[in-house]
Amino acid sequence: MRTYYLLFAFLLGTTSALSAQNADLKALADEDQAVQFGKEVARSPQDRDKLVLELLAKGAAQTPQDKFNAAIVLQHTPLDFCEGRLISKSPDNYLLGHYLAKQAYAGGYKPAGVLVAQSIDRYLTFTEGRQLYGTNRLNNQKTGKEELVPIDRSFPDSERVKLGLPTLEQLLKAYPEQKPEKNAGPKNPKQRK
Repeated sequence: MRTYYLLFAFLLGTTSALSAQNADLKALADEDQAVQFGKEVARSPQDRDKLVLELLAKGAAQTPQDKFNAAIVLQHTPLDFCEGRLISKSPDNYLLGHYLAKQAYAGGYKPAGVLVAQSIDRYLTFTEGRQLYGTNRLNNQKTGKEELVPIDRSFPDSERVKLGLPTLEQLLKAYPEQKPEKNAGPKNPKQRK
């Protein structure tokens, strides 16, 4: 019986430690969203990214909500302006965010559906110069107007609709699309050979 109580106490302690980590992911996601709405916070996006990666390495993302919170932060990995274009400081963070969002969505957390699309579009935008779902727009540096990053025409509308996104036709009515660049390849100079 004493062993049972010790095991129970151990499990309670583990759950409490895990809850604290989950609270950290939630706090980081809340902070990220505050920044998106123009509020000032003490930590930089790079600091939030590092903390999320550390928490992921410790196994903090156990629930679909935890995975969503981590993905939200990674989705906003900073960009730099270099040689007349925006480049990502770490495009692989978008890909990791995509996998986390997919797990959250598959785990029943339906708000993660849009993030599934946004995160893969963000990754592809800054690595291949195209997107699948059509969630990414960038400002044209010459005109200042928002334009859709080129959209892969082979990607079916049924996948967009499944996640509650507009069809390709609806997207193209709302925003102009950038012309694909010739020799479109990796957008991050670190990825160029």
